[in-house]
Amino acid sequence: MAEFNWLENSETVFEASLKAAPLPFRKVTKSSLTKGLTKEVGDGGDVHEADVVKVIKDNSPAPFIAMGLKAIEPFLTDPSLLEQ
Repeated sequence: MAEFNWLENSETVFEASLKAAPLPFRKVTKSSLTKGLTKEVGDGGDVHEADVVKVIKDNSPAPFIAMGLKAIEPFLTDPSLLEQ
């Protein structure tokens, strides 16, 4: 698995998004989001909360995006990231 330098609450936000995924899809969700982050910031790159939000929006199936964003909202230091 890729290694990242988690900044702000980005790791907590990432983990909360995984917990929001239906149990049968968590492994696939983790793989998809990890690949998306690697593409976004590179292996070993700095991951900001905004990066996690972008990857959720870009890589989650449409029916699950709202559920994922709702699950991470309490952990964001800047909730306006959801509006970008």
